[in-house]
Amino acid sequence: MSNIQEVIDFLNKAGVFYIGTVDNEDRPHVRPFGFVMEWEGKLTFITNNQKEVYKQLSTNPYADICVFGADNIWIRISGRVKLFQSVEANKKAFEIMPSLKDLYGDENNPVLAHFSYEEGAAAFWSFESIKKPFKIISLNIV
Repeated sequence: MSNIQEVIDFLNKAGVFYIGTVDNEDRPHVRPFGFVMEWEGKLTFITNNQKEVYKQLSTNPYADICVFGADNIWIRISGRVKLFQSVEANKKAFEIMPSLKDLYGDENNPVLAHFSYEEGAAAFWSFESIKKPFKIISLNIV
């Protein structure tokens, strides 16, 4: 299993995770997400290009993800994301989560936007190792 897949599996098992961004006034915003996938070796999430999260990430491409999982373990992902649009990526997203079709219709919907982590790290934490993460996975793309 790849490092990226380990992170994706953790997020998927949690079900809902939270993405933090900042607006143009440097105010933080956090919202729930429920979909993530690997695309071309990168951790990728999807959104609607009409939402504030899209506007915020288009202006400031740094995003954090955080989620608390089983066994008192949580993950924090920090890094820089890059916007892309791809009908092929849309098709894969719809295969992974068919309910996206209920929101977006089909893979040609122009509001679909993907963000992939271009650099960053995922750190797994636990209450037992509160002073330092017990595992860090690089999201740097080489």
